[in-house]
This record gives sequence, structure tokens and C-alpha cells, in this order.
Amino acid sequence: MTAPLSDAEQVMLRDAVRTYLAKDDAPRWFDFIDRLGIGRALLDAQQGAIIAEEIGRARVHLPLAEVATAAWLLDRCNAPVPPATAIATLAWAEPGLRYDFAGIETRARRNGDGWRLEGTKAVVDWATEADALLVAARTGGDGLSLFRIDSARTDGLRLSPYRTIDGHPAADLIFEDHALPDDALIGPECGALDLLEEARDRALALLAAEAVGLLDSLLEQTIAYTGQRRQFGQPIAGFQALQHRMVDMYLECELARSSAWLAVEALDERPAARARAVSSAMVNIARACRLVGQEAIQLHGGMGMTDELPIGHYVKRAMAIEVSWADSDWHLARIAGL
Repeated sequence: MTAPLSDAEQVMLRDAVRTYLAKDDAPRWFDFIDRLGIGRALLDAQQGAIIAEEIGRARVHLPLAEVATAAWLLDRCNAPVPPATAIATLAWAEPGLRYDFAGIETRARRNGDGWRLEGTKAVVDWATEADALLVAARTGGDGLSLFRIDSARTDGLRLSPYRTIDGHPAADLIFEDHALPDDALIGPECGALDLLEEARDRALALLAAEAVGLLDSLLEQTIAYTGQRRQFGQPIAGFQALQHRMVDMYLECELARSSAWLAVEALDERPAARARAVSSAMVNIARACRLVGQEAIQLHGGMGMTDELPIGHYVKRAMAIEVSWADSDWHLARIAGL
């Protein structure tokens, strides 16, 4: 575990990322990591959350949560971690799967000195750009194991690429008796369930931090717009009813921020405490995304419904984060079961 950043170091990291993203609104992952020299931050939750928040604030397409989660899994499994400038992503979701890893049906069977992989994965973020895939599959006595594939362009693997609602690249993967070497298995055979549960929480903490940046930007854009738009001879920001609505937006942003950082700080706690903090954060994040997103669109009037303004793109990304890995109903049920 790395030492926590001091307040001054946090400010320096935040400013460096914000300045870089202000200069380039369509950065490539390689350049982003290489020029800022933040590769080591991928394994540190605190640093990752600071970076994620700035990615959300700028609403850029960067696979931070995906790459950081895959890097953490590889590190925990004592497997070689690809360079931070490479893209690695986890393939776990499947058609019809409702968030619980117990429903995974993809299977890997031993075949001579290797493995054969059979099954379908759905909505694998950044799969088309990935240098490495981590695939969750059932093995042996029906336990879950993790396999590393160093290229998505191999025989026995078909990709169906598309863009998600927020514009991020994703793909469905179909494994048809896909051959893997023996060392493709990472970590203990049939021992991946606890790793996947913790990986989910780490990914969600980063996404919660990204959502905080999105929400902050939506509020800032709304305050700026209502200060410019005029009705009855004055800016509409002067209307008390609209001021109350923007105060509600601000309160939701602050609650989301507090919840997200509590989740980040809880990642090294015992599983139950970690799960409670992360799921509580995601419930608050989902509510904030809905309220702040809807208010931002309404307070922008008809323009809020167009693609010409950035807010629609921010709201779409917030909607995607709401249901990443799990939705609010799943998180509430998880909290109730702890």
C-alpha cells in the first residue's frame, strides 16, 4: 500500500490532470498516461479517484476504471501487469446476467496442456481497443477463475463492437472453443469470486469519483447559463424558485462527493464494511445523477435537449455510470443483506 498523498500533493495531481485535459478534449490513453507520468497511480485508489474526478469534469473518453481494475486484478494474482499505457479490461457480464457473478455461464475446460474457452460476454467496455482481456469463466468444480488473453483479435473469438449511450466503445465477445495456453489462468483455479467482488468495489469507487466530476460540471454549466439567459429584463438566475432548484443541485453534488470519498477510503476495510460504503455511495450517486442531470436539462430550456450543448453528453455518461456493474436496486439489496 502506498502512503496517502499530502494535501499539497493532491492539489498538484488534480491541477496537472485538469490542465492537461483542458488543452486536449480528445486525449488518447497512451498520451494521457505517458505525458503526465501517472502510471503508478493506477494501483492507488486515492490517486485514481482524483484522476477519475477530473476525467468526469472534462467528460473525456478514457478507460481509467477499466484499466485500473484490470491492473489491480493482475497485481493481486501475481501476474505480469502490462504497461500503464496499454489498455486492459475485464470481461465478466453476460446476456441475461443480473449483476451477480453467480450467474456467469462462460466455461473453460482443460485441454491437453492448455484450456478451451466457450461462452458469451456482453458489454465489455473498451474491448475493441484492448491490448489484454481478463475473462471470468467457470472451471473445475463450477468455481470461477480468471484468464488473460493478450489480444482480442485471435482465432475462436468473435467481437461485435458498438458504442454505448455515453459514446464509449464496447463489444460483445463470443468464445467458440477458444484455445488458451496453460499460463492464461491467473490466480488460483476456482478462486476468483472474492477477487471479482473486490474488483467490482474498486471499479465502482473510481466511477463514483468520475460521477462527482460530471455533477460538478453540470452544476457549473447550469449556473453560468442561468446567469446569461434573460427573461422579464433580468437573468433567470435571479428568480428565487430557480435559485432553490440550484441549491438542491448543489446539495446533491456535495452528498455525492462525500459518499464517493468514503467509498474510496473504505476499499481497504473488511469486505462487509467495504461493500456497505461502496453500495451506499452508488445509491447516492444514482440519485444525484438523476436529479442534477434532469434539473440541468430543464434549466437550460429547449437547448438542454440538443446535442449542441455539452450537458446532454454529461447526462448520458452519468446515466451509464448509474448502472455500471450494478443498479440501485442491487446496491440496496446488498446493503440490506450485510
